[in-house]
Amino acid sequence: MPNSLQNLFLLSAFASFSVLYFSTHYFFPGLLPRLDPAILFGSYQKAPPPPPPSTFEKITMSASAVLGVNDWKELLTGNLGMLLSSLTAVLLGLWMAGGKKQRKPVLDTKEYREFPLVEKIVISPNTALYRFGLPRSDDVIGLPIGQHITVAADIDNKTVARSYTPTSSNEDTGHFDLVVKSYEKGNISKYIGNLKLGDKIRVRGPKGQFKYTPGMVSEFSMISGGTGITPMYQIITHILYNVKDSTKINLIYANVNFEDILLKNELDELAKTHKDRFSIYYVLNNPPAAWNGGVGFVSKEMIEEKLHKHQEGKQLLICGPPPMVTAMKKHLGELNFPPAQTVSKAHDAVFVF
Repeated sequence: MPNSLQNLFLLSAFASFSVLYFSTHYFFPGLLPRLDPAILFGSYQKAPPPPPPSTFEKITMSASAVLGVNDWKELLTGNLGMLLSSLTAVLLGLWMAGGKKQRKPVLDTKEYREFPLVEKIVISPNTALYRFGLPRSDDVIGLPIGQHITVAADIDNKTVARSYTPTSSNEDTGHFDLVVKSYEKGNISKYIGNLKLGDKIRVRGPKGQFKYTPGMVSEFSMISGGTGITPMYQIITHILYNVKDSTKINLIYANVNFEDILLKNELDELAKTHKDRFSIYYVLNNPPAAWNGGVGFVSKEMIEEKLHKHQEGKQLLICGPPPMVTAMKKHLGELNFPPAQTVSKAHDAVFVF
């Protein structure tokens, strides 16, 4: 069934041809022979002899003498083709736009929905990018920037759920990506790591207290550890890919070993391409021999040197393992940042995912 825009197209087209028909058959019967048959889309076959001027035409002849228009028919004939061509182009655009139905969000905040694994890209021995297919090739996950999804699975006769942030964006159609590090004692992470192509996961969302909008702050400072990089990566890419967004970003990213650094190539490329807006400082517990980043745990001194001081219009984001988050809160308190709330709100000076 046609939607509202397509109904507008049909109604407008009908009105246009009605005006054309009555103009050429009643008001200007002598105009029909002058019109190009292509304009009438085949309605004109053979030009009849010009009839005598109608009363309406006699009136327009008198008006032409006053207004200085020598041939009203010629004027209308010349403009009518242009008018109909323009009108047809506009209406055709409306028809095409109307034909593209807006997809409903594929996610539901209350009901779990299933999505199949369509591709697995191994990043390291225990980490991979898992690509899950959406119902249609032009679907998008529609996740607000800064929010995440809940993945659930039945493990040992009970339902277990964990939160994940896709690394794909709303510009990616037909799929969404999760970067997951699988742990031997993990529940959902191990479950995802054992998935085979075609296997499905149960997902609901979006959820979360944070929702990024361009210009909400002038600068973000970020501290992330391990897989805590995923919400940061989502925000970083969204900001940097938007040429109208001038928000600056400084990131400290901590891991145990070099091979644990997720999305390193992507992050390095972003830092190289957007030097004026994005900087990154890596910290490792066990660095390789030739290492110019931080060593050990993220310290108060590192935060003071690499990130912004507490200031109105700037925000600090944290995501990582609980022990790391606890340590970061302590450091920030010593640097005169407001204490992070138990449940962070979107505009808190310190927001913990």
